[in-house]
Amino acid sequence: MKFNLSKWAFANKNLVQFLVAVLVAGGIFSAWAMSKLEDPEIKVKLSVVATVYPGASAHQVELEVTDPLEKAISSISNVNSVESASMNDLSVINVELQSTVKDEDVEQCWDMLRRKVSDCAATLPPGAQTPMVQEDFSNVYGLFYAMTAEGFTPRETEDYAQLIRRSILDLDGVDKVQLYGVPAEAINISLNRDRMANLGVKPLEVITTLNNQNDVTYAGYFDTPEQRIRVNVSDRLNSVEAIGDMLLAGHEDDRLRIRDIADVERTLASPQRNILLRDSISSIGILVSGRHGSDIVKVGKEVDRLLEHLKEERLPAGIEVHSVFNQPERVTDALSTFFVNLVESVAIVVLILMLAMGLRSGVMIGISLVTIVLGSFLFLFNFGGTMQRVSLGAFILAMGMLVDNAIVIIDGILVDLKRGKPRREALTGICGRTAMPLLGATLIAILAFLPIFLSPDTAGIYVRDLFIVLAVSLLLSWALALVHVPLMADRYLKGKTASSEEKELYNGKVYRWLRSLVTSAIRHKYVTVGIMAALLVLSAVGFGFVKRGFFPDMAYDQLYMEYKLPDGTSPEKVRKDLAGIEGYFKTLPYVRNITTSIGGAPGRYNLVRSIPTPNLAYGELIIDFTSADELSDHIEEMQEYVSTHYPEAYAKLKRYNLMFKKYPIEAQFTGPDPAVLEALADSAQRIMERMPQVRLITRDLEPRVPVLEVEYNQAAARMSGLSRKDVSLSMLTATGGVPVATLNDGTHPTPIYLKQTDADHGAIEDIENISVFSTLPDVSALVDDEVVTSMATGVIDKDMLIDRLMSTTPLTQVADGVTVEWENPVIPRYNSQRSVRVQASPAPGIETEKARKAVEEALTSIELPVGYALSWQGEKAASDQSMRYLFQNFPLAVILMIALLIMLFKDYRKPLIIFCTIPMVVVGIVITMIITGKTFDFVAIVGTLGLIGMVIKNGIVLMDEISRLLGEGMEQSKALIQSSVNRLRAVSLAALTTILGMLPLLSDSMFGSMAAAIMGGLLFGTVITLVFIPVLYSLFFPIRNKKK
Repeated sequence: MKFNLSKWAFANKNLVQFLVAVLVAGGIFSAWAMSKLEDPEIKVKLSVVATVYPGASAHQVELEVTDPLEKAISSISNVNSVESASMNDLSVINVELQSTVKDEDVEQCWDMLRRKVSDCAATLPPGAQTPMVQEDFSNVYGLFYAMTAEGFTPRETEDYAQLIRRSILDLDGVDKVQLYGVPAEAINISLNRDRMANLGVKPLEVITTLNNQNDVTYAGYFDTPEQRIRVNVSDRLNSVEAIGDMLLAGHEDDRLRIRDIADVERTLASPQRNILLRDSISSIGILVSGRHGSDIVKVGKEVDRLLEHLKEERLPAGIEVHSVFNQPERVTDALSTFFVNLVESVAIVVLILMLAMGLRSGVMIGISLVTIVLGSFLFLFNFGGTMQRVSLGAFILAMGMLVDNAIVIIDGILVDLKRGKPRREALTGICGRTAMPLLGATLIAILAFLPIFLSPDTAGIYVRDLFIVLAVSLLLSWALALVHVPLMADRYLKGKTASSEEKELYNGKVYRWLRSLVTSAIRHKYVTVGIMAALLVLSAVGFGFVKRGFFPDMAYDQLYMEYKLPDGTSPEKVRKDLAGIEGYFKTLPYVRNITTSIGGAPGRYNLVRSIPTPNLAYGELIIDFTSADELSDHIEEMQEYVSTHYPEAYAKLKRYNLMFKKYPIEAQFTGPDPAVLEALADSAQRIMERMPQVRLITRDLEPRVPVLEVEYNQAAARMSGLSRKDVSLSMLTATGGVPVATLNDGTHPTPIYLKQTDADHGAIEDIENISVFSTLPDVSALVDDEVVTSMATGVIDKDMLIDRLMSTTPLTQVADGVTVEWENPVIPRYNSQRSVRVQASPAPGIETEKARKAVEEALTSIELPVGYALSWQGEKAASDQSMRYLFQNFPLAVILMIALLIMLFKDYRKPLIIFCTIPMVVVGIVITMIITGKTFDFVAIVGTLGLIGMVIKNGIVLMDEISRLLGEGMEQSKALIQSSVNRLRAVSLAALTTILGMLPLLSDSMFGSMAAAIMGGLLFGTVITLVFIPVLYSLFFPIRNKKK
């Protein structure tokens, strides 16, 4: 005897009602308590290894630092790619793990990376600093503020920023608080060469005076019978005035002090590495990230309350904190919109059911639907799920499917009641007949989304919650349809008994039309198959007119503009250009605020933005608009202004997009010879610049920059007792300054730099006038025979000897001259090979892939030498990877679905019939995408996978009805026709509720394309299910009418 869940439910009414109450109450609590995010949390499998090598050229950095580090890193397993940029003074290596690495194994990979880098660090040249490994890119700083402080010194501004930072860190749910754009200070001791010459002061004497001045010295403890007292010898530097008052070593007799031969002043370090401006006012960025699993909305409210409290109680007038990016507000807006969409979707579904099945039936299914949604929240909350745009979008996507089971059950109950069956048998009989087919159909609908769950790459992980939500909610809908719906039907459904003849039950106009259509289709089955094949071919042709893409842009009222000038450009030039652009943008009525950063990006304050490599020639604007629509309407004209007025720069206005590759189109050349690579890149760039399909063409190989090459004369330098290091340090005093000590003023350590200046305290313009001095006395002079004889005879006294030991030498005496050379400031590599990338963006109105294909075709004219290769990065690589991982598990899902169908029908031909209908949904998809103008992107492909499950589910319902009618002895031709008539209401209502339930999603920037694909495909797929499956059945199972 088969176990019947409905009979069990009637036997345990109180338990079922209690469990439903738990689902509802627990779901309401869970919806309130769940962690709320804007986007799903994604583990970024990227790490950066940065190594500073002061004084080294890009070529030296490549050979001595980047190459050995890359070799060590390449021995690590699970590494997908290693990209590096060797620059003057710096090596930056980006290590990306394979997408298949599990999130819980990522930290283990980074531990291995740190060990490999640490082992390799011992082999690096002495001048190279210890490599730093940074791998916390998954941390999204969802709260980004800019603190302005008009009328305050940089030191005071930093103190207040630190106060805010410490206060925020004390809040529950806060993980990290990072400051950006803190003005770096320095103390410059600017030596005046003329004064030093007049007073007989040597640079080495100044260095000797400052050396070790701030070192901690141990003076022991003084013991008394009662106490042990620490002894300290004071005289450490603690102010700028104290530095100027220091007596010069060797000039104690004439009481010469540092201030007598130098100007000592506290100033901002030059150049400033990170600068932040809020509406042209200097600012400090405060970036806040929440702990894993925290509710960012609650964290945001706590931070806002704290900032309001600090403003009232502790911050003085003039200190203002402005919100630049507030993820909690966006989360609240997004969730509010999705909740409204969810309520609208529920209302639409319930209304349709009321109209089609009656008020009572519609209300019952509506109650069941709300219970399913709330119950799903309960399960998700207890298993660590989060509420964000994808999980809520999944509920709307599943809305029609969630009522499918209930529709079948109630429809069956109504039919059985009309046939005059006893009430309890009518309430439980349909459940016994359809429990397993409905379970199979539900599992197949879930399995259709299995490739999404198993996809390990970023795009797959981003939409993974679709599978989780659908699996939980669909299984719950099946269970409730069997145990809760019959109980509600028993209480509220009043069935009317009618004739048991099915023709009287299904004798309406629509039923008669469908009966006629199916009859005709079966009679002309080969014509029907031909029509379907022709439609499939036409849709394949029509697909060429469908817009295609990877991921849609986010519908934000904010964008950011990347601005990059050639390496070697002065930061002041970048700042001046950005100020000009900002000035123009602020005249536009739809622009609210602009935040400027120079030297890099403030941080990953949003998951879906690219992060550039820090560079003094880089800057960006974060631009707030009055609305997202205004942004969409005016972004192109703003881009046109920037491109026209600043042609020497790469400037691009970018919308936030999950495909956060910096460039949509990237042609990458790899090979051994940099000269050949440069020639290939030049050819590609010239070709692309002539193409109308692309714009904003650039490349990662920077133009050569000038280098002042001091021709060091070793022999001459040694005769003067000078080394190459002495020449370099002396040059440094005339450029950036030599760090000689640190001033600890409270909690602010400030570096002290020694500089050479000319008579009017300005920078030395003539490099050949620089005085070269030794950082160590030339002790070799003490053992020189001539010196010893001169001292013995009194020709040279002590002062003359000291003067000789500490003397300075003009640069012209230790160098053969100063020449200007040209070198590459950046050397890019990919997987240990030299590489060059030529990058571009599609022109307005042209799809990225179409533009890339046009470029690919044009680049075929470039002949690649042996050993060189052309590959595609950017959106192409990201899209290919996502599609590869998405579809690599598709065969598994298909195998499982076929296995389930065979288990259900005990036959392989029936599953084959159902699968033959799947390609036909393409017809509906293509027509809908063309009519709506939506882009067939990654999200639409995900929707298409789900659509397959929906079509199979409807096919199971119809095939089960065919098997039932045949099992009752009905003639095959009549059974095929009658099955479509019998399941018209269930199948069409399931499709209609899904289609209309997705209307609220149609305008959504993320899920609009998915909604369009499902709506069009399911509409056509429903017709295919009701008409084409009977036709195919008649072909696979030739009709043999019984002779009377």
